[in-house]
Amino acid sequence: MRSAPDFFFDSMGQVHLGKWSSRRTVLVGDAGYCPTPLTGLGTSLALVGAYVLAGELAAADGDHNVGFAQYEQIMRPYVTRGQQMPPGGIKGYAPASALAIRLRAASMRWMGRWPMRSLLARQFAKAGDIVLPDYARSAVR
Repeated sequence: MRSAPDFFFDSMGQVHLGKWSSRRTVLVGDAGYCPTPLTGLGTSLALVGAYVLAGELAAADGDHNVGFAQYEQIMRPYVTRGQQMPPGGIKGYAPASALAIRLRAASMRWMGRWPMRSLLARQFAKAGDIVLPDYARSAVR
């Protein structure tokens, strides 16, 4: 590691906050509920969060307190499910033994085949695990 010109080290974490807003400030995406790169759902959570926040602010007719509360009520269950780690969790991402490294390499080769495909499909199905409100009606006055 000391002599490798391309060695990189960083921490891996999730963001869990009791509340995503305070006064006139609200957090969206990784700032409020980073799921870690291990879930593969960070972009989905951020895009859905931005959509819901914008829609709820518009529907709240200028009352940001109402918009923020509705945003959190709609997003909290989706974020909680999206932050669940995939099978294997951190050990699947960073194996600690030679055998585990070989098993991870084999599983990567088999990702498009059964049984890996069904495991991955369940993890990434969480991206669509929300019924998005239709804000078009509230935008028309």
